[in-house]
Amino acid sequence: RKTIVSFGTLFNQIYIKHYDGQTGNIVDEMRVPLAYAPRQKFLARLTQQSELNKAVAISLPRMSFEMTSLTYDGTRKTGMTQTFRAVDTASSTMRKVYMPVPYNIGFELNVYCKLNDDALQIVEQILPFFQPSLNVTIDLVKSIGEKRDVPIVLNNVSFMDDYEGDFSTRRALIYTLNFTAKTYLFGKIADNATGLIK
Repeated sequence: RKTIVSFGTLFNQIYIKHYDGQTGNIVDEMRVPLAYAPRQKFLARLTQQSELNKAVAISLPRMSFEMTSLTYDGTRKTGMTQTFRAVDTASSTMRKVYMPVPYNIGFELNVYCKLNDDALQIVEQILPFFQPSLNVTIDLVKSIGEKRDVPIVLNNVSFMDDYEGDFSTRRALIYTLNFTAKTYLFGKIADNATGLIK
């Protein structure tokens, strides 16, 4: 859960600007909304609310992301019974913790726009940070203050122009960015660490 929240937090401060064609001054600036939802849901809503004179419709640009896969990563495996000790932040007692299990979480980030300029502004704010990975420090187990650097790797970027039909049909440019987060899953934390030499 914390890995998913941290991934979404990376993209919740994306802005686009519209410029005056003659003066070059900024006419409009807006933050791009971000939601956890699959791409098919947004495309279905765009199709169902396609009339240009409709009072309420999905406003573009918009971004959505979703978790697409969860796979075990054997390359980062440690001993199954290996443990370490950590201090419980609430009770200040020592706890015994088994080593976490490495898992890769696949994410898909979708960028929907009417104008290609808007889409490029959004993508240009994301791509430079992934070369091809970005390390994010996540507090995976808050009770013991276990923070880990989780690399988020940009796998690929694809582009789709979802325009078909006449001039009354809404156009949707969709950029799809696929990521892999190399995170860890922790098991149960023991109540106390017996046999600790002080």
